[in-house]
This record gives sequence, C-alpha cells and structure tokens, in this order.
Amino acid sequence: MASRHFCDTFSKFLARNLRSDYEAYVDDAKTSTSFETPFTTELVSLERNATRAVETNGSKRLLTSRLDLFVQKKRRGANSRGGDDGAIPGDAYVRELCRMLDMMGLERTTSQKTFHKAFLRATLAHIYGSADFERHRTRILAKYGISSPQYEVLIVTPRRWGKTTSVGMFVAALLLSTPEMWVSIFSTGQRASSGLLDMVYKMVCAVPGGSVRVARKNQEQLFIKGDEASDVRRLYSYPSSVQGAFIFFLGRIRTRAHPPKRAARSSFPAPTS
Repeated sequence: MASRHFCDTFSKFLARNLRSDYEAYVDDAKTSTSFETPFTTELVSLERNATRAVETNGSKRLLTSRLDLFVQKKRRGANSRGGDDGAIPGDAYVRELCRMLDMMGLERTTSQKTFHKAFLRATLAHIYGSADFERHRTRILAKYGISSPQYEVLIVTPRRWGKTTSVGMFVAALLLSTPEMWVSIFSTGQRASSGLLDMVYKMVCAVPGGSVRVARKNQEQLFIKGDEASDVRRLYSYPSSVQGAFIFFLGRIRTRAHPPKRAARSSFPAPTS
C-alpha cells in the first residue's frame, strides 16, 4: 500500500516538475512513516548528492531534460487559454513586438509605421498561434480593426522609401518577441538576400541585450535564442531570381501544354497585283 501511494505521489511530481513540489515530496519522504522504504531512502540520498553538485557548480540547473521541455510546452498551452481578464499570450507578444520596433535606435517615418501596421495584421495568426487565433478570432480582429484576416501585403513605392529597412526592423522585432517563430525570405539574388539578413542581424544587435541572444548566423540563417532551451526563433534568407518568380507567376495561368505554332511571317511585303 505504501509503495502504491508513493508511486502515485511521485508521478504527480514528474507531471508538475516544480522545484517547490519536489522539496515538499522529499520532506514527506523524510518525515512520513508510510514513505520509509529502501527506494525512498535511496531517492533522498540521490537528491542530496544532486543538490551538492548543483551548489558546487553554482548553477540552478545543469541541463534541460526532455521532461523539462515537455512540461514547458504543456505549461504554455495551459496559459494560452487566457486569464480572468481574457488576455492570452499573443497579446503580450504583440506589445513586445511594438516595443522592440521603438528600441532599434531609428526613428520610423510615417510610411514605415504604415508598413509595420500592415505587416502586423498579416502575421497576427502566426503571432497568436493557429489555436488561439481561431478560438479568439472575433476579439483579435476587432482589437486591430480588421474585418477579415489578411495574409498578404503588397508595397509599391519609389526607391529609397524605406521598404527594406522596414522589413528588416519588423523581422528582427518578430524574432525577439514571438517564441518559436520561423521566418523565410526570398530575395531577388544572393547579394540582396545576404544584405537583408545582415540588416536583420544589425537590428537585433541594436536592441539592448539582443546580441547575446544570437545563437547562429551565416550567409542564409539567423537563429535567436528565446527564454527557454526549446525556444529557438529562426530566420532563413534565400536568394531567388526574377526569372524564377516570373515562372511561378505563370504557373497560375491556364495555358495549353503545346500551343499551336504560328506561320512564320515574311520580312518582305506581300506582292501586289
């Protein structure tokens, strides 16, 4: 009976994975007579050794186990249901994104602020997450003044209007504010692709404490560390080509597989009678 009671209690500890609960269960094992078994005695001994090892290394946690990652994910899912005031994590992510846009050392123009509002509306479903966005769709759309979701933004302006800088700022803010965010960018060539990724990296480093969050950077990738070990935000910047984009666009048009050949036109005028 004592073993069964201990197994149930220990299972609850594994599910919660909280330090305070762990200490409480160890104290119960030390004081309760129903817990006095050889197995619990060994568990307490292991706990003491682990505590000494942590204190010696001067760290709260030596490594993150798979159980830690699982519990962290479940905890985020439970928090996404919203509190008493109806707030959900996506609300905090959007506030953090807007705060990051004003911390990069650049004063945005009126046009750039308009661009960023359009970018935000197009990425709301990704920031809030598909589950939360569908569950709170009406409230989210009303909050940002949108009648229906929009997922595309087309910007046409003259040169030197701040389009590339706006994209770099928004992507950097998105990576710094939203957990587990993945962004893919296709540019017109290798030089444009590398330049845009470098700009995003520059914007990230402009934010206080942003440079220490960079986990990896190369010619096509930029990884940003989040608050948890499992939270890695990723940016992929790929080179494309005008010809490739044009072919993709033509793929949406219905055409014949083998269009009929037209008769060759002579370069000489037709003879007149």
